[in-house]
Amino acid sequence: MRAALLATALFALATIALLGALPLWLDETLQLIETRDPSTTQMIARLPRNSGAAPLGYLVQHYALGLTGYSIRKARLPAALFGIATVLAVALLAAEVGVRYYWLAAALFAVFPESLRYATESRVYSQALFFSVLSTLIYVALAKRPTAVLAAGYWLALTLAIYTQPYSASVGLAHLLWSAVHREFRAALRGGVAFALAILAFLPWYLWSRGAWAAGIAREGFHFSFSAKTLLMLFREVAGAGYWGSALLLVLCAIAVARRYPLTRAQHLLLFLLVVPVVCVFAADALAGYFVAARQFIWILPAAAMLAAMAIERHMRTAVVLYALLGIVCVRQSVRYFTAPRENWQAAATFISDQVQRGACLIVAPSEHARLYEFFRPELEHARCSAPRMVLAITPATTNQQRESAIAALIAEGYTEQRETAVGRSAILFFQHSP
Repeated sequence: MRAALLATALFALATIALLGALPLWLDETLQLIETRDPSTTQMIARLPRNSGAAPLGYLVQHYALGLTGYSIRKARLPAALFGIATVLAVALLAAEVGVRYYWLAAALFAVFPESLRYATESRVYSQALFFSVLSTLIYVALAKRPTAVLAAGYWLALTLAIYTQPYSASVGLAHLLWSAVHREFRAALRGGVAFALAILAFLPWYLWSRGAWAAGIAREGFHFSFSAKTLLMLFREVAGAGYWGSALLLVLCAIAVARRYPLTRAQHLLLFLLVVPVVCVFAADALAGYFVAARQFIWILPAAAMLAAMAIERHMRTAVVLYALLGIVCVRQSVRYFTAPRENWQAAATFISDQVQRGACLIVAPSEHARLYEFFRPELEHARCSAPRMVLAITPATTNQQRESAIAALIAEGYTEQRETAVGRSAILFFQHSP
């Protein structure tokens, strides 16, 4: 266990050090708009306008900010704590299912760039991933000792996961299929009841939110699309390791299963945890008409790390070389992620505020994105007016059609475009009214 604790400690050091390394990006800002200032009641009432949002992750951040006050690092602290806890939970789960080098599974999971990303991002994913791993850990114990107490604990962990991010329900389905295949009907019955109760517990939130979710998807113009490019995107991005890192991970997983027939009970579980969430997420996106994103599949990462850790039991020399290469690729990808130029809403908001203080008025295209700048500079809420000098902010999420419509509207009112600059990936256009 010392090696697992060391892997967790190293991950914790890297996570804490990187909490303030990057500016807030779009999704972080949208979440913080809901959690920083409004009351709990206001937050819950407004939350469904974010498609697919569930309340638990927002509540944790809301109350954490109430205790600590706001800063970028403090906003990301809950995600960091859950991310660190997940590394240790992966070690415990690997040991529970019989992975000989269980600490290696934790180390592999920790080195995945996506693990580090979501532990340093003020979003809900590291929290949901922790509860999903915890639910798997309890279910493995339940499969060995199908007691009511373990079933209740499993229900609680799974409910917390689903109320943090609904797609984590796919992990519960993988558990039940595993028990059914192995004819462990007592565990399947108790687990199935707990799974059903978790879904029922989430049903009120779903029924209340689904109309707003659908409206949000339609408003933003999202749509489901599936092609070979979708699969390549998922292969490249799900662990954040790029094509080379994902290929190495796939080879390690293949080594783990190719030299052992029939497959062990633990390997069956890990394969279910890899396949079932992928199928479920694609199906859910197709039904909702939502776009496919790699973050929706993060539930497979602990299973991938554990299966890859088994490769060393089959072919030590080859596996060690592949682990080293995978580690190098993952570290390189993480360095690239944390050093690449990116959107900076705070810098753009500060620049716009300076222009407004000099007498300009502000237009944001589209207008609903104005709140993303107002989050950082609240005084901009009163800057949407008319004046001889106008500043048009084009956000990184603005479509070409929205940009052209906003420019055309200003020209129709007698304004002439003077110049354009870019700040934090926001395009800032300056207009002067023609006499």
